[in-house]
Amino acid sequence: MKKIAIITFLLLGIFILTACSEKDSNGPDGNEATPPVMAENYDLEFVIPAELDAFTSEDIDYNGVITSGYSLDQFISQSITDSLVNVDNFDSRKLFAVQILSSDEDGNWTPRDRGLADLTWNDFVSGYLLPDESGRTYFPETSIAGTYNVKYATYLQLYRKIDVILDGTVTLFETGAFPTQEITYIKNDETLTELGFPLEYLISDYVTDDQDNFSYKLIAADNFENSDTGNVFSWEDIQCGYWLTEKDRAIFANPDSTLKWKSVKYVEEIQLTETN
Repeated sequence: MKKIAIITFLLLGIFILTACSEKDSNGPDGNEATPPVMAENYDLEFVIPAELDAFTSEDIDYNGVITSGYSLDQFISQSITDSLVNVDNFDSRKLFAVQILSSDEDGNWTPRDRGLADLTWNDFVSGYLLPDESGRTYFPETSIAGTYNVKYATYLQLYRKIDVILDGTVTLFETGAFPTQEITYIKNDETLTELGFPLEYLISDYVTDDQDNFSYKLIAADNFENSDTGNVFSWEDIQCGYWLTEKDRAIFANPDSTLKWKSVKYVEEIQLTETN
């Protein structure tokens, strides 16, 4: 996807560890493993404007004080993310993780500086901007680490992400964090080459070191399900799959490079279910 910088105020008239808490080095299955790294290059950037007259506020209890809070989702335009992903039938913002950056005399600060992952969309939309409390972001949910309450919050950077879920625990992977390679496959008798990476990268040992004992359901944001598979795949299937970064979809290839099934676009989650 192209890197696009967007100033929310100017465009208002025109128109992705788990994020919920700081994790230690243990994966969801309890074994020590390296958590996913976050992508360096964002897909979209929005800037929280200094003037908030065009936005809606509500009363928020912040440490026992009632103050004005602005829900964070209104600073990220759905029409712009829809245009980037090229959809119009679902809220494409949920395909992205969000990094919050400050802007003050000390420069830019982000929860990444404390080793935290970016926020999933579901966690991000639970937060508020509190302009009278040092312009900080605030997340009332106790499951979200206080480190995400960023003072002088200014930049909201979006990264295409896929949530991998095991036993209710979400591990966030940003597709832009992986090195890409040329993937050649045959579709409708036409040989195509696209940039991508093996799908198994999304099921690292941080998620589980027992990959063979699970099935994997790819949840598409547009609710698409392949009639042959129901979007449920074995570990063997995952190992012959690839994520095409420019096409934003998962494909599964036979040894002769022909496609085994239809591709799955707009993947939002991969859900693991134990099979043994």
